[in-house]
Amino acid sequence: MFTIFFVCLFMQPVPVELTPVDAGVEDVNNLSDSFSLEPYDMRKNQSFEQLFRVEGSPEIFVRRAGSLHAVFRDPHYVETMGGAVALVPTGTIYCIGEVTQNVLDQLGVIANGKNVIEGESTPESKNEKWNPPPPAMSHSSMRTIRFLDDATYRRQRLASFVLELSIRR
Repeated sequence: MFTIFFVCLFMQPVPVELTPVDAGVEDVNNLSDSFSLEPYDMRKNQSFEQLFRVEGSPEIFVRRAGSLHAVFRDPHYVETMGGAVALVPTGTIYCIGEVTQNVLDQLGVIANGKNVIEGESTPESKNEKWNPPPPAMSHSSMRTIRFLDDATYRRQRLASFVLELSIRR
């Protein structure tokens, strides 16, 4: 029993090393380099905010929330009025616990960062501008409830109800 414990202890896969990355700068382009220094933080990240790069794999990134890790390639951002928002890229793999080489192999990428999938297309633009779809109908042509939308009508109707109730007494 004691030997089985040590065998299981030594057979555990080694987690890959994660390096903090300046999100929206270093992950957008291979030639982009950030001037800000990303410090190692002792607090646990709880909301997938911080971006990490897998050491030795320049195109594999990780976001984490507690012990849940999202492993992906090619991060995408959408420009909104509030700033850039990170999207969940296609092919993202979620794992509970440490990110190991087995997780990277499931991603379809070898640890040195070369694509395993042949003929895979790459997106034309990494930073796409988000344009909301135009409304299908204008609000004036839609049928509405007059009591809710017309303040003058509402005041007159409520006044008539109050007047009618006061006359009945």
